Amino acid sequence: MLGQGNKYTYDGTFEGYLCAVLAALRSGKVPAAITDRRQIGGNEPADGVSFRDAININTSFKDAQYLYSVIAAKSSAEVQQMASDYFLTDSTGLEINLYKMIFCSLKYGARVAEDYSSVTMHGIQMAIRDLYREAQSLLKDMDFYLGEEAACCLINPRNSVLPLIRKPILKRRDIDSLIVFDKRHKLLLERYSDEDMLLDISDFPMPEFRDPKQAYDCLWPFVRDRRFDVRNIPSQKKSGSTIEPLWLKAS
Repeated sequence: MLGQGNKYTYDGTFEGYLCAVLAALRSGKVPAAITDRRQIGGNEPADGVSFRDAININTSFKDAQYLYSVIAAKSSAEVQQMASDYFLTDSTGLEINLYKMIFCSLKYGARVAEDYSSVTMHGIQMAIRDLYREAQSLLKDMDFYLGEEAACCLINPRNSVLPLIRKPILKRRDIDSLIVFDKRHKLLLERYSDEDMLLDISDFPMPEFRDPKQAYDCLWPFVRDRRFDVRNIPSQKKSGSTIEPLWLKAS
């Protein structure tokens, strides 16, 4: 890798992140930072990094799909899977660590997935392991509140596990209509009238729900009346990616 390069911001989606990585790779320099611009707001980050001169990357599905496919072609489907999995974790330094993994996978191929001597790769592997452990644990312990029209579950996972467990949740036939709300990551899984969606509703102001009943009373009218319209949501962080990892295929 060459000298340190630009600071980039993206829209919080997996596609947006891949576009920022692609811009950094094309520059030939290691990015100084890659940051979800929604986390910046009007204030500078706590680490003191200024983003006043950052490059705001527009999300292009074509560019994101290109890089995503190149990762598999240059390395393996396993490394491609690791990239999408790691993006769901709540790891410190996620964006830069994932950039390093992608860079190395393009340069050295599939063997980066088995590089246990690398501190960065070891951290990524442990974070992904923790992600799946939390997903399985949460799936077993889900407790639904049964409302008049639908069931509701309120979760607060450390990692963004809802994309991982959405298929087994939606396969449940003991419940017809349902909503599952991840209050930490502002993700909403809904099934209503034989349709289902996983949405990032962080752009919709919501109270801090105390229990599933309160979440049901507030969220269900929006789901029932189709007021959460995916077309009106500018970005879908860690949820509605059009690039679907292997565990979302054929869902």
